[in-house]
Amino acid sequence: MAGFKMNESITRSPKEVFDFIAVSDNAPKVVSSVTGMVKLTEGPVGVGTRYRETRLINGKEHHAELEVVAFQPNQSYAMKNVTDGIETIYRYNFQPESSGTRVELVCEVRAGGFKKLMLPLVVSILKKEDGDHLQRLKRAIES
Repeated sequence: MAGFKMNESITRSPKEVFDFIAVSDNAPKVVSSVTGMVKLTEGPVGVGTRYRETRLINGKEHHAELEVVAFQPNQSYAMKNVTDGIETIYRYNFQPESSGTRVELVCEVRAGGFKKLMLPLVVSILKKEDGDHLQRLKRAIES
């Protein structure tokens, strides 16, 4: 499996950080290329909830369908996207610490067949696009 990890200390409780991440309207505050997120499923957010995300990349709108694949309040949250046969999962883990919360983000990228050859490039692009992800989360929630 390809991917990357990062972590950040945030001076808010795990509940506050989890609640912020789990609200789709906050996505543009955390990911600079995201311009919108629309919930596609009915009911409360949980495993199986689906969203349509809009990103602006090189001046063009791109849409992706995302699905919540892990949802443990105040502990973990994960979103999955499958685009052109490449699966990406962003997993957030929230650990209490004396100053607030340690957030770990693990990005997992998978593909089958010849698309496996593209994984290093895909990971590089994701790191470039989302490398400041947790720092932006920290600024957004602490301000």
